[in-house]
Amino acid sequence: MRKERILAVIMSVLLALSMISATVFAAEIPALDGKLKIQGTAAEGRTLSAEFKEVKPEGVTEDDVAYLWERKTVEDEETEKAGEKPELKELGKDKTYTVTQDDIGSKIVLTVTGKEENGYTGSLKVVSDTVIDAQTAAADTAEQQAAQETENEQSQNTDASADTEETTQTGVSEDTDTTYQEDSTQAGTENIEGIPAATTDEEKQQSESAGSESVDGIPEATEDGTYGQTNDAADTADSQKNNDTGKTETPTADASIVIGDGNSEVVDFGTVISGQEDSIQAQYVTVTNTGNTTLNFTDISPEHFMVQDISDPMEQNSSQQLWIVPRAGIAAGEYDDTITYTSEEGVEVSFEAKMTVEAAKDDAQNGNGQDDQKTDTGNTSDPTADDQNKGDETPADSTTDPSNDANTSDGGNNGSTTTEVTLAVDDTVAESGLTFKSTESQQITVKNNSAQAVTVAASSTGAAPAVTIDPSKQEIPAGESATFTVTPAENLATDTPYPDNILFADKNNSDNKIIVPVNVTIPAPAVSNVTRDPKDGPDFGTLVDGYTELPAPQTITLTNEGNADAVLSDAVSSTGAAQGQYFDITWQAQTVKSGAKATFTIQPKINLTANATPYTETFTITDTTNGKSIPITATVTVNSPDPSLDVSGQLIDFAAAKKGYSEIAPQQFTVTNNGNVTVTLEQPALTNFTVSVDPAQLTLAPGATAVYTVQPKTGLDVGAYSEDLKISSSLNKSITVNLQVVKGNAVLTKIQQPAAVTGLANGTKKDAASLKLPSTVVVETTEGSMKAAVSWNVKETSYKQSSTDAQKFTVSGTVTLPSGVDNDNKISLATSVEVSVNAYSAKVASAENNKITGIDVNGVYTTQTKISFTAVGAGMDNNSPKKGDTRYVPQSWTVINTNVWNAAPYTASFGLAQSGDYTLKVAFAQQQYDGSSWKATGTTDTRQVSFSIAKAKVTAPGTNLTPAANRKSSVKTGDNTPILPFVCILIIAAGAIGGVVFYKKKNKK
Repeated sequence: MRKERILAVIMSVLLALSMISATVFAAEIPALDGKLKIQGTAAEGRTLSAEFKEVKPEGVTEDDVAYLWERKTVEDEETEKAGEKPELKELGKDKTYTVTQDDIGSKIVLTVTGKEENGYTGSLKVVSDTVIDAQTAAADTAEQQAAQETENEQSQNTDASADTEETTQTGVSEDTDTTYQEDSTQAGTENIEGIPAATTDEEKQQSESAGSESVDGIPEATEDGTYGQTNDAADTADSQKNNDTGKTETPTADASIVIGDGNSEVVDFGTVISGQEDSIQAQYVTVTNTGNTTLNFTDISPEHFMVQDISDPMEQNSSQQLWIVPRAGIAAGEYDDTITYTSEEGVEVSFEAKMTVEAAKDDAQNGNGQDDQKTDTGNTSDPTADDQNKGDETPADSTTDPSNDANTSDGGNNGSTTTEVTLAVDDTVAESGLTFKSTESQQITVKNNSAQAVTVAASSTGAAPAVTIDPSKQEIPAGESATFTVTPAENLATDTPYPDNILFADKNNSDNKIIVPVNVTIPAPAVSNVTRDPKDGPDFGTLVDGYTELPAPQTITLTNEGNADAVLSDAVSSTGAAQGQYFDITWQAQTVKSGAKATFTIQPKINLTANATPYTETFTITDTTNGKSIPITATVTVNSPDPSLDVSGQLIDFAAAKKGYSEIAPQQFTVTNNGNVTVTLEQPALTNFTVSVDPAQLTLAPGATAVYTVQPKTGLDVGAYSEDLKISSSLNKSITVNLQVVKGNAVLTKIQQPAAVTGLANGTKKDAASLKLPSTVVVETTEGSMKAAVSWNVKETSYKQSSTDAQKFTVSGTVTLPSGVDNDNKISLATSVEVSVNAYSAKVASAENNKITGIDVNGVYTTQTKISFTAVGAGMDNNSPKKGDTRYVPQSWTVINTNVWNAAPYTASFGLAQSGDYTLKVAFAQQQYDGSSWKATGTTDTRQVSFSIAKAKVTAPGTNLTPAANRKSSVKTGDNTPILPFVCILIIAAGAIGGVVFYKKKNKK
């Protein structure tokens, strides 16, 4: 039993050990740290990427992070300064970003975020310099490349000189050029005017220091090649390092600049002859880091001067001497520039540079082709020739690039200072260079005018070459020529100038060279661009169910405004019907040449029935040359028949007439068709009255009006006459006509008050007929009651037709007595009538009438379909609004992102690259008219249409169709502990337990 307990304890321990990995060894996911940098130049057409050299933890790669490129404009920076967070424009999420023309003047922001599935968290952000245009960038790059080329040549010539000379020249003579180079192995072995003798490379390696004493105020050189820190300063630094008090020094960024030997305030080159800038002696400035932190200066490129950049970081207390020379090709004039070096830490140091440029004079003026004011340049390589007393300066030989001494050596030809250029190209090419307007190659013929064969190397001087040269090197026999093929580089942006230079150089003599300027502008490729006219519709308006006449077909014109032919496909209906479900279209697939037009018509079909919503069908024509879609959306509304007639008045009342009357003036009334179908009116016929109407008006189309004229017949006897004139029996429309004929003379005894007119609609016209004022009033006479004509003074009433309020007013009138009625009692013939007009009943738009047209409910589209739709807000057709009216204005639409409309037209187009089910949602905002303008009420309504997107192409075999968001992968905890040992322990423990159980069962038996 004791053995069994011991075994059980051992198995328990083993089981516990097997679970330690999950509970103990799980490590925290590391967060990104360190310094992120952008690799590449922030210039139009250049491609930027992330640099991870200083990003921690080590081992982070470009695949371990997610990228976000954004644009920060000047306005965004102003927003930041105001303490607010700007909304930056998103540019992309790829590993690289190619700068566009829209980025010029802004800065590019890169944010990388660690991918948790790769074992990293956190984010880093970096901001680029201000983006410059392609031409400026190309010019800067060419200049830097030229400087680098001359520096390389200088290095090669220096090495060649070192190999051929076995002894060191002592002293300085007029016939010997001595070059001061930072890496030179031969600086002279004698002490001249207080300047210590330089050592050979071997001696330098044995020396304990780069310079052990200060000469003429020049501080000792340090091991890192800098100067400007005295022994006291160094001792102080060491003292501070060795006596750390535990306090952290606050980082301070600062720098100073000294011109020449410190006695000048301006770098003044005096008078410079145009075209002879190469002979000008370089001048120098010294920049010193006076702060306590490292400074990183950015490259600069002044307009009128060439300067040396501070390429390497400047440690605290270090100094660097920098050259400056006039830039070649500057027009004549006076120049006074302020040149500023700026560090990434915000430090700026500036100096003033001046010169006067004069046009070159003819050789005959001074006999030697040189301006008398110029310094003799035959010995500019001698550091003592022009400026012996400036012991703290190291002037270089070539003023085109003071760091280049290529002109001081001919590659070992006895130290000659001049070399004849024997390479040549055609004069036209030499003067104008090569201009490329396409990707086709051009050829340059280079001639060797020397007496010996020359190996010529051809290369572009641009950092991002605009051209390639083939071959890059070839040997040209003496007196013969060779052809080089020049081809524009690949992936150049179209319609963008790329300046460059081609350098043809003798491999054995760097001074024997020629430079050919190149300008490459690749035009954009020919593309088709098809537009349609009209841009919207067509909309065929409203038809009535049962229509037999079709509306006129509408013509669509397609115009190819591009510079390439457009191959247009058949029209594909959104309903899936081969020829259109609701409309007939005459379009056929065809090619429309550049500048040409193609026309076709669309017309509704004849069998459409009444429908609650308009019939809408979109035909899509695809330009197969560029993949663009041309949607044509046709709409027609079909309503049920709704006949309606409006008769102007219900009564025609003639004033009483005395028997024997000769003629009574006729009266008129109108009948208007307010329905949506044509109505046939009845032929008018009365017994005691004549009725006339134009026979053509008896067939009354929707919106048309018929005018009836009624007049009593002559010779009617004494009595009252009243008849109903039938207009339409089917619609039960008629009008009553009255006339009274009296016997003889009668005396007026009273005029009856007319009944009040009420219930008139708001906005009723201000005239007697519209206000339904009676044309007659009843008068009482000695012979009985009869009717008399009355005229109403409507103009003088207080009624305001434009008012939306309820109105009640009085209209005054004057009675005209019928013939045979005398007013012997002198009764006033004035009368009046009360009229009431109702308040305006606002037109309240119903949200149910908000709709989305142009896209089919549950329609199926492809990933190559351009879907166009229109949002129609209820009440938007109210062109004469009154106070209280409402409408719904389309405000925004959403499929994936939300897009806002600010004004009509409320149409939009979109395409989707991923298949799936989607919903288009349109938000409508309610507005109310306040009498002068529309105001938002805060009420909104949303309408939506569901649709599907299918893949346009067959998916390649093996493609993972699972959306990235739904893919499952193992969670990374950061625990790199091997699990195999623990698995083995677990298996052993399980086996041991099984063995014990088996052993017990066996013993029991």
